[in-house]
Amino acid sequence: MFDNINSIMDLEKRVENLRVTDATAYSTFKRIYRFDSGLGSQIIPDSFKAKTLKYFGRRDSTGKIIESAEETVARIEHQKIINIHNQWTGESTLFNSLRADRPGIKGKDLKKEKKYISKLVAESENGCDFCQPEKYTPEDVFGRLVGEHSITAANLAKYDVWSSLVIFNNHNPLKFTLKELSDYIDTSFAWFEAVNNHSPQFEFPFFVWNCLPRAGASQIHGHCQILMSKEPYARVKTLMETYQKYKKEYGADYFQDIYLVHHSMGLSAQHGDINFFASITPIKEKEVIIISPRNPSDDIMAKDTIFRVLRCFIDTLGVFSFNLSISIPPYYKKGGFPYIIRIVDRGSLLKSTADMGGMELYGSSVVADDPYKTVDALKSVF
Repeated sequence: MFDNINSIMDLEKRVENLRVTDATAYSTFKRIYRFDSGLGSQIIPDSFKAKTLKYFGRRDSTGKIIESAEETVARIEHQKIINIHNQWTGESTLFNSLRADRPGIKGKDLKKEKKYISKLVAESENGCDFCQPEKYTPEDVFGRLVGEHSITAANLAKYDVWSSLVIFNNHNPLKFTLKELSDYIDTSFAWFEAVNNHSPQFEFPFFVWNCLPRAGASQIHGHCQILMSKEPYARVKTLMETYQKYKKEYGADYFQDIYLVHHSMGLSAQHGDINFFASITPIKEKEVIIISPRNPSDDIMAKDTIFRVLRCFIDTLGVFSFNLSISIPPYYKKGGFPYIIRIVDRGSLLKSTADMGGMELYGSSVVADDPYKTVDALKSVF
C-alpha cells in the first residue's frame, strides 16, 4: 500500500504509513512537526509555452527534451507545495521540487565546475597570507596552537571577543584526508580549552567551516572559524532551550526523538552509535545533521562520520561550497546536550543566482533538493 514512497513530495503518504504501522513514531512526528500541502495554480499564456518547455521540460540523460509543451505546461500550471514546520524550534521549510529546474540552476556540469575550482584554487595561492600564517596573520594573546596539519591564528576582523581561525596546511580546502580533518577538529578543541583556561567566563565553544566564497569564506585557503562566548549564540541557545523544555514536558531526549522520526521516514543512517539524517526542515539544500553523544575531538567514530559525509558531499553529490557547524555543550557541563554537527550545500560556484534571499532571511527556507536523494547518496558510503 505504501511502497515506493521515496520523495518528500509524498510526505502525506509517509506520515499515513507511520499512523498505520508505527504508532510511536507517528505520535512523535505529530508532537514535533506539523505540515500541510497545497497546489499553486497559474495560467501559462500561449506566447510563453515554448519557453516554459525549454526551461522546465523533462530531459533524458543526453539533455534532450522528452515531453511535449502541453505536458510541461500541465505540470507548471499546478504545482504541489509541501510546508513542514518544527513546532519546537520554529524551523520551517517549503518544498517544491520544480524549483530545481528553474532557469539558471539546472543540473551541474561537474566537469566545468571542477575545472573552474581548480583554476580558482591555483590562482589564489599567489600571495596567499594563509599559506604563511605565522608571517601574515595575527596570533592570540596566549600564542598559537600548532597541529600536525593546521595552525591557529587570531581573526583580524573578529566575529566576537574570542574569534580565531584554524588554518589548514593544505591550501585547497576540498583536499583533506580523515587524518587531516581529525587534526583540524583537535586543534579547534585545544583552542577552546586554551581560551577557557585564559578567560573562564567564556564557556560556550562554537565551530564553523565556511568552504569557499559562496559559503561566506573570505579566503580560498582552507580554514575554519572558532569562537568562545559567555552565552550560547542565538540558534544554539534555541536548541539548548528546546532540549530542556522537551525533556521536562515529555521526559524524552529531543534529539533522539528527532532521529526516530527521520529514521521511521527512511531519512537516516547510523555509523556505530553516531546518528545522522537528511533533515525534513533543512535551512537550505541537502542539510545533514549528525548527532554525537561524545566530543568529536575524543571520538574517531564521530570524526569518521563527519569525514564520510563531507567526502560524499564533495565526491558524490558535487557539493564544493558548504557550511559546517558544530554546536557544543557549555564547557563546564558533561553529558546531556549532545554535539550537533550540521552540514549544508551552498550551491554551485558557477551559478549567478544566490542560494539565499529574503524568504530565507525573513520568511521560511525554500528548498529545491529532495532529502531522500541526499540520504540515498549518504547510505551508499556508510
